[in-house]
Parts: sequence; C-alpha cells; structure tokens
Amino acid sequence: MENQVVDRLTNENLVAVDSLKELTRGYILNCRCEGKSPKTVKFYHDNLNHFLWYAKQQGYPENPNRISPNHIRAFLTYVGSEPVRWGATSTTACRPTSQITVRHYYRVLFTFFKWLKEEEIISDNPVAHLKTPKIEQKVIQALSRKDVEALLNKCPAKTMLGVRNRAIILMLLDSGMRVSELSNLRLTDLDRDTGAIMIKHGKGNKQRIVRIGSTSQKALWRYLTLYRRGDSDRLFLTKTSKPLQAEAIELIVRRLGKKANLSGIHIHRLRHTFAINYLRNGGDIFSLKYLLGHSSLTMVQNYLASLDAEDAAKCHSRVSPVDRLFD
Repeated sequence: MENQVVDRLTNENLVAVDSLKELTRGYILNCRCEGKSPKTVKFYHDNLNHFLWYAKQQGYPENPNRISPNHIRAFLTYVGSEPVRWGATSTTACRPTSQITVRHYYRVLFTFFKWLKEEEIISDNPVAHLKTPKIEQKVIQALSRKDVEALLNKCPAKTMLGVRNRAIILMLLDSGMRVSELSNLRLTDLDRDTGAIMIKHGKGNKQRIVRIGSTSQKALWRYLTLYRRGDSDRLFLTKTSKPLQAEAIELIVRRLGKKANLSGIHIHRLRHTFAINYLRNGGDIFSLKYLLGHSSLTMVQNYLASLDAEDAAKCHSRVSPVDRLFD
C-alpha cells in the first residue's frame, strides 16, 4: 500500500514536470543563465509561446515524450501556410510568412527539444528527424556610391541631428557593425587616434575589434567635438541627450532612404554593403567573418553570390598568379 502511494505521488510529480508550458519556462530560465541577450531570450520566448498556443489548439499531449515529428511538421506547415496566425483576426497582426520565418521556428524548437534531451527529460528529439527548411538564396544588392551620397545629402551639415546621422551612416557602412552593437557603444569603446572600436557585447556576448577609416573618423570627430551634448557615456545621443536606441537608429535609416527617394533602404542593407565592398576591395572572407561577428563562414559565403564577373576580372588583374611570378 505504501509503495502504491509513493508511485502515485511520483507519477503526479512527473506529470507536473512534463507540462510543456512549465518546461518552456525552464528553458527560458536556462537561456538567461547562459547569458543570452535579452533580445535572443525574447525571441525564443515568443516563438515557443506560439508553439504552445498551437499545441493547445490541436490537443497535443502535455508530455514532451509523446510529441512526435508529425506534431512538429504540422506546426511548421501551419506557420508556413497560414497567413492569419495565433488566433489573430487580421493579417496585419502577423508578419508575412516566409521561408526564413519557418526556419526560425524550426531552430527554436530544435534547440528546445535538444535541451530537454540533454536534461534527460525526453529520450529523443522529435525535431532532429525533420530536414532543415530550405531558404531561397537571394542576391544581396549593395548600395551604390550614388545611393550613399543620396543618403548623406539628407543629413544637414550644420545641425546636431544631421551631423550625428551622417556619422551613424558612415560608421555602419565602414565597420559592418550590427545596429544593436552601434547603439550600445560607449565613449570609452572608441580609440580616436586609430579608429579602432571595441565591441564588448556582440552576438553571443562575443567581443571583437572593428575599425573605421579616416572619412568616418572625421565625421565622428565633428559630431563628438562640435555637436554632442550630454553627460551620458553612450556614444550616440538623442536631441534631448538620452542614449539613442537601436530601434530609433533603424527608423532614422529608413526615413533617410525615403527622403532620398531610395527603395529598400534598411539597416541590414548597410551591413550588406560593407561586406560586399570589403570583398570587392580585396578583403578576404576569413577577416570579414571576424569583422561581422559571425561564428561560421556560412553567412559570409552569402555575400560571395553578389560578386559578378566584373568583380572577378578586377580581382584577377590584382592577383594574377603568373604576373606575380615575374614581378
């Protein structure tokens, strides 16, 4: 009788631990403990909550050991095919479905169930039985010199906002920094003599050093010396001397693009432009990987698709193996 009571209590505890909702809480806590950025933690939290919503709607089992590859496949199919999701009443409540969106959900679920397996809560990762969703490779278009000049022309030369925005555009184009990295820069992260910038909290909390050239250094000097006001140690400030947030910088770039009558101007395109021009000007993919803060060459190789025959011809003229033999 006593053993039966113990078994019953043990089973009840297992049921509580096996709740998908409770396990997602544990996983999010684990992400915070591992030092993942607040933005990354929120991304995982939101994606897993969407999965929990769908699982409840479809009557999925609460026990994660009973979640099968077919359950995951049905969810990913829903994400990729249903324009109105998560119980929304209009398409404006959801982002447009894309292959990238589906892959994001796949990766979040893969890491979640992988963690459950590592914690010995489940015996098998159901997501591991599915193929990674494919993404159509698109050629990344860099901004032309004319495009860059058009953007800079919309930054008034004798106003605080104009001078600040010019420095922001040039620094993004010259360093390849992520917008979050730029917004988090402190005055002490910059070496004004060399143009070296310490990125202390890159993706995955990795540190690296990037650089800006003399043109960008001059624009930044002009902002810091003649127009920047405030006691904050953050590099870029608002007109009220408060730290300029990443979302505000993204908005600034989009607005400048509209004022310049340029289409498709967004913060990531500046980073793309840096990467492509770095390669065109003779940079190698290994140093580019470091400067961009990528953990592998996979993402860097996407930029190679934007190089064309003319780029290859110019490169060959500089590095012709036979010509170099007889220099």
